[in-house]
Amino acid sequence: MFATSRIVADRLQRFNGVEAELLPHPPQTLAYRTAEPEGFLLSVNRLDRAKRIDLLIEAAKKEPSLRVVIAGEGPDRARLEQLASGLNGQVEFAGRVDPERLADLYARCLAVYYAPVDEDFGMVPYEAFLSAKPVLTTTDAGGPLEVVHDRRTGVVVAPDPAELARAAAYLGAHVDEAKSWGLAGKAVAERVTWGACVDALLS
Repeated sequence: MFATSRIVADRLQRFNGVEAELLPHPPQTLAYRTAEPEGFLLSVNRLDRAKRIDLLIEAAKKEPSLRVVIAGEGPDRARLEQLASGLNGQVEFAGRVDPERLADLYARCLAVYYAPVDEDFGMVPYEAFLSAKPVLTTTDAGGPLEVVHDRRTGVVVAPDPAELARAAAYLGAHVDEAKSWGLAGKAVAERVTWGACVDALLS
C-alpha cells in the first residue's frame, strides 16, 4: 500500500488501520524553465473556496506593491473577482491557461502561492519547484508542508492576510534569497520521478 504523502498515510493509519509507504509522484509534464522574476505572485488552482485564494486577494489589499496573477477556473471566480474589485489592476484573473502559457507564468513569477486547507498532497508546489520558484503557503496547508519548508524552499506563515502580505513583501525585497529557495525546491522536485515510482511499485 502506497500513499502520495505522509498526511494521507497518517489518515489511512488513523481511520483504517492500514500502513502505507510514502510514494510521491511527479506533476504534469510542462516545458518547465525559469526566467528573471517579474515581481508577481502566481496562484494556480481550481477557483474553489477550499483553495483560499481569497486570502491572497486580501493580502494584496494590505500590500499595495503585491501583484497577483490567478490562473484557473471554478465556481468561486465571481466572488473572488468581486473581492478584487477596486484593487487597480493588482490582481489579474488569467482564467484557464494552456500548458505553454502556464509554464511561462511559472517561469516569470516571483513565487507561487498555494495554501489550501489541509490538502492531501498538491502538485502545484512541485510545478513551482521545477520552475525554480519558491512557494508561499500556510501552517495549516497539510501535504504541501512536507516539501515547502520555511526559509528553505519557500515561506510558511499563519493563514492570515497580514502575514501573507508581509511574506510577499519580503520576497519582493529579497529576490536573490527567493531564487535560492526556488533552487532548493527544484533539487527536491527533481528527485521525484515516474521512474522511481514505477521501480517502487514493481519491486
